[in-house]
Amino acid sequence: MDEGQSLLPVGEYRYSVSSAAGRMPTYPKLNLVFFLTFIAFVTFRYVGGGSRMDILGTIRFEFLLGGAAVVMSFIKISGQAVELGAAKRIVWLIGLLFVAMIVQLPLAGDPAEAQRVFMDRVFKFALLTFLIVAMVESPKTLKLFLGAFLFSIFYITLESTQGLISGGLVWENQGIPRLHGAVPMYRHPNSLGSVAMGTLTFVAFLFFPVRHWILRIGLLATASTSMICVIYSGSRTAYVGLLALVLWLFFQSDNKARYFAVGAIVGIIALSILPEEYIGRFKSIGGEEAEGNSKGARIQILEDAMTILQENPLGIGVASFPAVRNARFGRSQDTHNLYLEVATNLGVQGLVIFMTLVGVMMMSFRHSALAFRSQRKRLVGLVRQKQLPPGALKHIRKHDQDLSFCYSAAQATAGFILVRLVVGIFGMDLYEIYWWFASGVALVLGGLVVSTNRKTQFFEQLTFNFNQEKSI
Repeated sequence: MDEGQSLLPVGEYRYSVSSAAGRMPTYPKLNLVFFLTFIAFVTFRYVGGGSRMDILGTIRFEFLLGGAAVVMSFIKISGQAVELGAAKRIVWLIGLLFVAMIVQLPLAGDPAEAQRVFMDRVFKFALLTFLIVAMVESPKTLKLFLGAFLFSIFYITLESTQGLISGGLVWENQGIPRLHGAVPMYRHPNSLGSVAMGTLTFVAFLFFPVRHWILRIGLLATASTSMICVIYSGSRTAYVGLLALVLWLFFQSDNKARYFAVGAIVGIIALSILPEEYIGRFKSIGGEEAEGNSKGARIQILEDAMTILQENPLGIGVASFPAVRNARFGRSQDTHNLYLEVATNLGVQGLVIFMTLVGVMMMSFRHSALAFRSQRKRLVGLVRQKQLPPGALKHIRKHDQDLSFCYSAAQATAGFILVRLVVGIFGMDLYEIYWWFASGVALVLGGLVVSTNRKTQFFEQLTFNFNQEKSI
């Protein structure tokens, strides 16, 4: 018997949850085959499965798995409307961003590269947003999806941690030994440090809402391997992202004095055990480098990018900066800056659309978090009345746990995007999957605000009806 039909004993008769306040709202029914296909695709994609076995790459297994998940998602939503709540504005802005890119394709400075990047790194990544919205419709499926994501990154960072111990994935780069990834998509130290950095915000916010001790151990293990990868990748971009995360956690903390004290202690211990070359790497963000002149090269790139932007305020096309820069200056490195990447590629209008999309996402996360917190306060008010129908408390506690997880997921994903925005000062991420992942979660949480509120209202009505009957 599902929870919407539970019968709760009251004295000499049975009190029906369903009949007392209408039928208990339930989340959409889970199609196990569809959902497991989706989870398999997410895991396979994030661990770089296609590059691990030649046969999987040859038969394009990731494409086949993703195609199957897309077809299943269309089947699923064709018979059932998807709830987006106030987050539906994100869909319109995604559409505008697509238009801004598509109109640039025939006019791009490098048409072949523009079309390749649009198909491989925009359209395909955007399908992840669609898959998340179609398949994740309850707190339970949200937990499973984020669990698959975190497990995938744990697997990647564990491989690199093992490579650090054996020395097989460490070699010198820019004057220091730097840790690399085990598969091509994470091979570069900056890529490894960046993906590892992205998990820490989820571990920090989801640790306490997750109740099972095995899962908490898993989160701690993920945090450990991710921190190792961030530090030993020698990525100054990841170091800056770590600082941004620390500040985000500080401002989100309810006890800032305690947070500051603990952070100071951890920082002192970390500095005392870190190898000197990595401390020097961090200091080189604002000082001299151990080897090479990457900062000088970045400054030159920024100057060239500003010149190209001034000459082409409406944009030079998707992923066309290296070709246009090479033709204009005889230098071909990309922007190494998210905001100049967007502005030079998509023009000033594209930058406005992109920043509006990110801003609306952040506001959506805030709205969702506040809504989940408000519902939890309403549940607390019901419990404090001590006049609940017998047996209803366990259902309310389960609902409160779901709300707690959703609240933390909103905070975590907002922190994830904030870190990407700070890291974007030093790296180009426009055509990465981060934005599509976050927009999918934002849309899901917007829908969950509506569906969880139905349950909260149900418990309020149930309690009211129960007390009305008692007073008769």
